[in-house]
Order: sequence, then C-alpha cells, then structure tokens
Amino acid sequence: MISITLSLVLASTPQVGASTLLDAGLTPAAAEDEVVTTEYWAGHQVAFGTREVPVLGTMQTRMDNYTIARVRKTADGIQIDQRACKVDYNDEGGVKVYVDANVLPDSRLVFERVEGTPHYTMSGTVNWGEEDIDEDGNPGMRVYVDAPVCSGNLHVTNRTTTNARAFPDENGGTLRGEVTISVRQKILGAEGKCLSALAEDSFERSKGSFRYTKIKAGETCKSLLDAGWPVKAK
Repeated sequence: MISITLSLVLASTPQVGASTLLDAGLTPAAAEDEVVTTEYWAGHQVAFGTREVPVLGTMQTRMDNYTIARVRKTADGIQIDQRACKVDYNDEGGVKVYVDANVLPDSRLVFERVEGTPHYTMSGTVNWGEEDIDEDGNPGMRVYVDAPVCSGNLHVTNRTTTNARAFPDENGGTLRGEVTISVRQKILGAEGKCLSALAEDSFERSKGSFRYTKIKAGETCKSLLDAGWPVKAK
C-alpha cells in the first residue's frame, strides 16, 4: 500500500521578521519584568523511520525539514515560532512524495529548561482534520504521490506528536538535540481508482535530530536556500 507521513512542521513564509511570522506573545510562564531576547534562527531536522512497502518489504524512511523562525529566549525557556521553507522525502521503493511547504500550518515550540541543568525539553502536537487547510477545494491537505503503479493527489489529515530533548549549541547560543516523532494520518480522498485502492491510513514512529543557527532578520527562505542552507542536523 502507498502511505506517506507528514512530520512535525509547519508552514513556509517568505521572510523572517515580526511582520511575517506569528504575532507571538511570551509563554504563559513568562513574567512581565523578565528579560526577553529576540533572535532569528534557521533550522534543519532529519527523522528516520521504517515502513512496510509491498514486494520490497521493510524500507527505511528519511524526511528533512528546513525552517526559519523567530525566537524568544528567557531564563526559563525558549519559544520558537517557525515555518517550513522546504520538506524533502526520500525515494522509498520508487514512491516519491511532494508537499507544498507554503500550506503547512505554523508551529510554536516551547522548550522548557530542566532545572539544575543546561538542557531543555519540549512536547508538542501539530494537527489538522477535514478542514480545507490548503484552500484547494478539498478536505485536509493535498499531497502529490508519484509512484510506479499510479500517481496523483491524496487529501489527508495529520496528527504529529513530537518529543524533544535539546542542548545549547556550541556555535553560539542556539539549540541542537534529539527528537522522537509519531505521525497518524488518515486518507480523506484520492485521485483516481488506482490511488483509492492502494492508499491507506497509517501510523508511524521515527527518531532523529535537529539543529538551529542564527540568521539575520531580513533573511528569506529563498535567500537561504539559494545560498545553501546554513545549518545541518547530525
């Protein structure tokens, strides 16, 4: 069966800045007199999982997310409001998946400091149901599948839960860390009888890593992608 996953993250924006990202306030725990530092980051997350593919058996999957973000740092935590610039899936048994990063929902990640340590933890969920999230006239979000057997558009729901552990990056005040992701996806519709027969709901777990680096406030997704993405998760 053809199944695809849409992991953590988020929607694309053409520019990092107060006018183009979410109008985010402090986290509820932040006090009015607390010192807040605002920065702009670019991030890369890579996640690895496994999936059963007909005939080929168990295949390893990989997904790369490239994001830009406005970041607010306090003594107790780090709030990241981010959107994806690019989402890449590996070619899995000849099945290629294409997602328009411009229509993925925004995401807010709140990393809380672990008391007595330099470490942070985060748990978060990104989800959408049958609402027409990409405004294409169909429920859910559209994903294009290019497969040897058949190709076309799928319309899907998604619920992605992410748990992360982060550490201060030695490159200057950003974050790097490890992530565990679970993705539950439901097929709402498929283009043509072939995809309708082969596509199926799915649940998948994956693990990976992420890393951020500081960027200038005026940088855009396009400028960063054209110049070569400035950070790479290990």
